[in-house]
Amino acid sequence: MKSIFYSDIKESESTKPFIDEIREYSAANNTQVYLLNRPLGEKKYEYENENKFIVILSPKHKLIFLNILGTKDEFSEYVNDFVEDLGSISDKYGYRPQIGRPRNWEENLTTRIYERAGFVSAEHTFRRNRLTEENEQRKAELLISLLIGSINDIDKIGIEEPSSILEKIRRKIILFDGEQTRFIYQVPAKKRINIQGLSGTGKTELLLHKVREFYISSDTSRILFTCHNRVLAANLRRRIPDFFNFMRVEKQIEWDKRLWVVHGWGSQRDPNSGAYSYICDFYDIEFNRYSTRMTFDKACAAALESIDKIDIADFEFAFDYILIDESQDFPVSFFRLCEKVAREKVYIAGDIFQDIFEGDIKERIVEADFILNRCYRTDPRTLMFAHSLGMGLFESPKINWLEPKEWEACGYHQKKDEETSECVCLFREPVRRFEDLETQAFESTTLSIVNDPLTEIMNILQSIKTEHPTVKPDDVAVIFIDSDKYIYDYAGTLEWSIPDKTGWATNIAYETKEKVNDSVFVSNRNNVKGLEFPFVVCYTNEIVSDPGYRNTLYTMLTRSFIKSYLLVKGSSKLEAFQHGLEVINTRSCISTKTPSPAEINQINRTIIRYNKEKNISYDQFLEDIFSELEVKGNLRNPLRKMVLQGLGENFDKSLVSEFIESNLKFIAK
Repeated sequence: MKSIFYSDIKESESTKPFIDEIREYSAANNTQVYLLNRPLGEKKYEYENENKFIVILSPKHKLIFLNILGTKDEFSEYVNDFVEDLGSISDKYGYRPQIGRPRNWEENLTTRIYERAGFVSAEHTFRRNRLTEENEQRKAELLISLLIGSINDIDKIGIEEPSSILEKIRRKIILFDGEQTRFIYQVPAKKRINIQGLSGTGKTELLLHKVREFYISSDTSRILFTCHNRVLAANLRRRIPDFFNFMRVEKQIEWDKRLWVVHGWGSQRDPNSGAYSYICDFYDIEFNRYSTRMTFDKACAAALESIDKIDIADFEFAFDYILIDESQDFPVSFFRLCEKVAREKVYIAGDIFQDIFEGDIKERIVEADFILNRCYRTDPRTLMFAHSLGMGLFESPKINWLEPKEWEACGYHQKKDEETSECVCLFREPVRRFEDLETQAFESTTLSIVNDPLTEIMNILQSIKTEHPTVKPDDVAVIFIDSDKYIYDYAGTLEWSIPDKTGWATNIAYETKEKVNDSVFVSNRNNVKGLEFPFVVCYTNEIVSDPGYRNTLYTMLTRSFIKSYLLVKGSSKLEAFQHGLEVINTRSCISTKTPSPAEINQINRTIIRYNKEKNISYDQFLEDIFSELEVKGNLRNPLRKMVLQGLGENFDKSLVSEFIESNLKFIAK
């Protein structure tokens, strides 16, 4: 409900009846609705008597202006000013060449209800003001996007309604949902703000909007934007200039003076290289290097202890605002340290589903100020199948199971399966990005058994190219889920066979470490974090039960926004997986048996054991890899230093193994 309704109207005796009725209509009809009386993203626009009026916004409907308490003259003046300002905002973001001046759209795309009596009911009002022509619907949604600050790149999405599936989704107008809008415009009266959401719910994009807001609101604000992974931090730093330009930020970015975008730890030699290193330098406290006895958790706890000893009269804040992405990668001590050194706010955003595998989802839900559970990147059917595989919902015993509130936090509703009495149905509400495609016969996910994976991959690429004339090479990713060495042989073969048979260039991403334009993305399971593609082809020899592997499988399958292909060489459980996928594709729900209390206890014990195994020291983690790769004793310390310098304390076994192997030959010399 929170995701489909947003109101910025002050509730009073006069406005509350209208707000309540429209909220109920929104819920009953699963219709996105926004209520406001001024543009949300532009603080300079305010109006005399604005609290007497309501503007009702909903996709595929006219902009509805409702007079609650004003005179007709006041109302007319308000609407005229509002429309004029909307035209100015349209010009600011480059919409005007596409949608025209207000005189071109006001008559067809707005309506005025001059008296309270003219609002017969929400049902009547929405029915009378529904737009039927696709181009008018599209223009109205573009106007809504301007009013709620959900700015789209008009040059990329265009004004004409696309005809193909690929272009419909690629060029769908993005509108913040209710919870996203609340996150941007309604700030809780607390210092530490927690955001939990599934991958693809827009957490990083929302944090970028917050960075922009804090940067332009003051000429002196100091902002830290951080994440654990240095590759992701570098990607965020590259994104910010483009984002600021797109959002018409006129202030020059003052890197490492007003804005820091860095990973968590950093180097003592360069204070601006990491959040921890900067804090240590700012407060002139000891910088703890990694060792077998000094984890990041202990380093942050020690830093906090040192800062707590500073006399309050001498204490200064290192930052005004701190924003943390991928918070599931950080220890609690880091959050406490950030809260200590930030003057105003600390925003902490994490992936709620990844927390499932850490066993503390209950705590995350309780802590969350905002829960984002509507995934806009991935078709709901793909997401359901990926979650089913990740949690073993088609198997017995299951890998994981959630309580009702936890399912709800992940965006699921439950009901009894009418076709199979012993099962429960888990289903998700449709999302706007895919709503127009529900009646079109296409599968968002396929599962295939293959004997010759490379031939099948080439067949899929050929079919994608044939079925989607506007597809580009970088619209497609081929991802190998396993960590076995065979994947590098397969990738090497694809590197020449894809150009030879399709004419497309190939990007071996575990070598380039980035997404390359006009090239098919071929990678192991690393180097894919934060990326999305229309089409994703995943291959694995066998779907195994390890929770870490299943989490990776979920993550890779949900990189697509049109279709994911899962290719498997063999598995004893494939029949159950295929049946579960068939139910999802035909009934748009997961049909699964609720585990017994005894099974749930076993699931919990398995998760605890998994986390204990996972939480070994990093030194032991590296020693195990060295032993597995048969690295000689005299080479281990140099390699250990290279890993820490190049990757930090990264527990991704596949990535670290690959890094060690690639550097072993140089050390051995």
